[in-house]
Amino acid sequence: MRCKGNSSSFYGLLATATLLLLLLPDHPTNAELLRVSVQEQPGVNLRSIKARAHYGSRQEFMTKLLALNAHNDNSSSNDNNNANTSPPSLTLSSSPPSSPIVVAAAEGDEKGGRESGSELDLMSQLDKLEHELIKKRAFVGVAPLRGNSLDTQWVAAMSIGNPPQEFSVVFDTGSGDLWVSSVGCTSAVCQSQRRFSPSQSSSFQMDSTRWQIAYADTSQASGILGVDDVTVAGIKISNQTFGLASYNAAPVPPSGSSGFDGIMGLGFEGTSDMKGFKSPITNMMLQNQIDQAIVSVWLNKASEQDAKLSKGGQFIFGGVDPSLYTGSITYLPVTSDSQWQVAVDGVYIGRKELAVSKSSSYAVVDTGSSYILFPDYLATAFHRAIPNSQYDKDLGWMIPCTLAKSTSVGDLTFVLGGQKFAVPLSDIVILESGFKGICLSAIDSWSEATNGHSGESQILLGDLFIKNHYVVYDYTDRQIGFAQKVPEAPGGIGLNAQNSAPSASRTRKEHWAKMALMTAVVMVATSLLSLH
Repeated sequence: MRCKGNSSSFYGLLATATLLLLLLPDHPTNAELLRVSVQEQPGVNLRSIKARAHYGSRQEFMTKLLALNAHNDNSSSNDNNNANTSPPSLTLSSSPPSSPIVVAAAEGDEKGGRESGSELDLMSQLDKLEHELIKKRAFVGVAPLRGNSLDTQWVAAMSIGNPPQEFSVVFDTGSGDLWVSSVGCTSAVCQSQRRFSPSQSSSFQMDSTRWQIAYADTSQASGILGVDDVTVAGIKISNQTFGLASYNAAPVPPSGSSGFDGIMGLGFEGTSDMKGFKSPITNMMLQNQIDQAIVSVWLNKASEQDAKLSKGGQFIFGGVDPSLYTGSITYLPVTSDSQWQVAVDGVYIGRKELAVSKSSSYAVVDTGSSYILFPDYLATAFHRAIPNSQYDKDLGWMIPCTLAKSTSVGDLTFVLGGQKFAVPLSDIVILESGFKGICLSAIDSWSEATNGHSGESQILLGDLFIKNHYVVYDYTDRQIGFAQKVPEAPGGIGLNAQNSAPSASRTRKEHWAKMALMTAVVMVATSLLSLH
C-alpha cells in the first residue's frame, strides 16, 4: 500500500502530467511537425525506414511518465495487496459530453483500489488518451526533389519491387499514370534510363493489359501493366498497378540522358490512360498511408541553391507545411472534370493588363510542364509589351537578356481568386539565343510548344509559375491552393511536413479529446490529494 511518504513522487508525476498538457496544441494547425523518414536525395540508396515519429516531444514525456510510474510501482510492489483491482475506466467521445467526465473506481474496495493503483490509473488514462489523439493525426510523406540548372525539371526518388529497384521520376499533375521504362525497351531514350526488371522482383505480378499514353510535347510511351510494391516519399504502397514501357519515344537531350526514368502522374484518377486501376494517391488513402488526399508543392530555384543543386524542393503527400509559406492559402475550385484547372481573373505585365478572351480565362496548373504556355494571341500580346522582343520561326519568342537584371518592365502577374501571384521577369529569361544580347523566353505559345499539334485555348502554368509560389492540390474538395512561398525551407529539405488544417469534425474531436485528458488529470489528482 502506498503511503504519504511518496508525496514527492506524486507531485513530480503531477507536474510532469501538467507539462504534458501544456505541450498539447490548442488548435491542430499549430501542431508539432510530423516527421517522416525519406530518402535524402534522388540517386542515393533508398532507406526503407518505416517508422514515423508523431508528436515526438509529447511521446518523450509520456515515456518518462511511464518509466516513473513503473519505478514507483516496483518500489511498492511488496506492499500492494490489491493487485486484482482494475484501473478506473474513461470513455473518450467525439462529441461534447453532456456532463463532466468522471474517473470511476472499479468495483470492490474503493479506497483500497485508489490507494494501490492511483498513479498507475493516471498513467493508464494518459496513455489511452494519447493514443487516441495520435490516431486522429495525419500521416504525411515527403519527397525531396532535385532540380537542374535551368529550372526545367525536378525529379524525386521512387523504388519498385522487392528488393527495391530505384528510379528517378517526375511528379506530373498533368497526367494520371505511373510508369517506368522496362528492360524490354531498347529505344535511345531508354538506354539512358534505369529500367525495371520484373524477374528481379519477388513480388512482381504481370498483367497482360496493354497501355499507351501521349503527351502534349508529342512524346509517347507504351507497354504492358504490372503490379508491385512502390515506395515513394517514405510511403510504401502495396500492390500498385504501373506501366512498364517497352516503347518510349521522347527527345534525347545533348547530354544523352533524359534525367528521369519515369513519370508518376498526379492527375485525377478518371483521366488515366490505364483504365480501371487505382492511382497511387487513391491507394495511399485506402492503405491508410496518408490521412488526406492532398499533395502540396514547394520548388526551389537553381539560383537559390548550391552548385550541386541537391536541395530542389519537396512534394508533400497528405498535407501542407505552414513553415513553407507565408500568409494564408487562397483556394480556387477546379473548373474541369479532367484537369487541375482554375479560373483566371486577370493577367498583367507590370501595370499593363493583357486582354484575355473568355475561353482563355482558365489555367491548368501543371507540375509536369517546365514553362508557361499562352494561346498564340496572348503570347504575342505579352511579348509585344516587352521592348525589343523578337520572334523567330525556329527559336520562338526571344527577349533582351538584360531583363534578367532589370525591373523596368515589371513582373508577370496572374490574378487568381482575387489575389495577385507574380512571376519575376528575370525568371522568364533563359538561354542566350545565339543573337548578341537576345535570350530565349520561357513564355511560349501552345502551337510553338507542341509543333502546331495543339489547339488549346487556356493558359498553362508550369514550373516557372509553381517555383515562385506554394501550391496545394486537394483531391477531395477538388480545389487548388496558392500561397506566397518562403525562399528557403526552415530546418532543411524534407523535415517540415505537417498535416493540413483539419476538417471541422476533426477539430471538434481533438478539442474534446484534450478536454477529456485535462478532466481525467484533474479528477485523478483530486482523488490522490484526498489521500495525503
